[in-house]
Amino acid sequence: MSKKKMAITLSAMLSATIIPSFTMDVHAEKKEETKNTKIELENGMTKPIYSLDEAIIENLYVETEVDSDRDGKKDRVSIKVMRPKTDPNVKVPVIYEMSPYRSGLKDVPVYNVDEELYAYEGKPYGAVNLGSYGNYYVPRGYAVILGESIGTGKSDGCPTTGDEQEILGTKSVIDWVNGRAKAFTEQGEEVQANWSTGNVGMTGVSYNGTLPNAVATTGVEGLKTIIPIAAISSWYDYYRANGAVIAPGGYQGEDTDNMAEAVLTRKNPEVCGPIMTELTAGQDRKTGNYNDFWDKRNYVKDAKNVKASVFVVHGLNDWNVKTKQFAQWWDALGENDVPRKMWLY
Repeated sequence: MSKKKMAITLSAMLSATIIPSFTMDVHAEKKEETKNTKIELENGMTKPIYSLDEAIIENLYVETEVDSDRDGKKDRVSIKVMRPKTDPNVKVPVIYEMSPYRSGLKDVPVYNVDEELYAYEGKPYGAVNLGSYGNYYVPRGYAVILGESIGTGKSDGCPTTGDEQEILGTKSVIDWVNGRAKAFTEQGEEVQANWSTGNVGMTGVSYNGTLPNAVATTGVEGLKTIIPIAAISSWYDYYRANGAVIAPGGYQGEDTDNMAEAVLTRKNPEVCGPIMTELTAGQDRKTGNYNDFWDKRNYVKDAKNVKASVFVVHGLNDWNVKTKQFAQWWDALGENDVPRKMWLY
């Protein structure tokens, strides 16, 4: 299947998965709001009814619950909002993707796996990027939010490779859409998402798909469905295997610390030096043991908290994010009666 055809198919799945939950919630909570959500279907898929040329684009900063760079202020994450120009009383649902890759990757040293464990040798990275969903979804009556995770791009904070701080940074955007968090323009003016129904669907590939898994385990209100594609469910099983230190397919010498350094694209990155040091110590390459550091990055154990429906998508020949990642996540979701579907290719 071509990448273009797969992208179109996934877009259709996300629409199909997210619309029923909107309809059910609208009827249950406020019946008259059905008239205020203008989405039209054709052959089971949303069709374009708004002008892309008239789309409203906003660059905002959402205040999070965390202070990952320890500067005494709550981190703010940078987001781009793209939404259709609608009548004032029309509310739109949200397609949301958070990413550490949006401002690119730095060429950072990785561990030399052939010689001394702590010797470094530079190696380039390749980022997975699906691009903008705006051209597809905005004309069909959705808002699209593309975020930069903590410590990347224009966001504050420091990358922490999958722990609670990164999760809460991602969650804050859903909170903002539902009126529970604040967002500001670059000039400091507060902006509310009064154009939104509060219903959010998250998706993404690899790291971008891992963040939906992570946020879903918080049980955050407003997150209706996620489509994690080639996503991690436990970071230990990505970088370790029963005590052995391993590398993801194609990325020899990578670990949580140099991954965080690679996506550390914020201004003044030196403020994150202590956090990078803590990642190196916590990951414990000497023993490869499962410890509290890895437990905080294990989403499988928190599947009981997931309220959103989950559509798992994964490749059977994926040697980067291996099939164990979706298999253990799928089992945990089933054990906790989470609505789930799966597409393996």
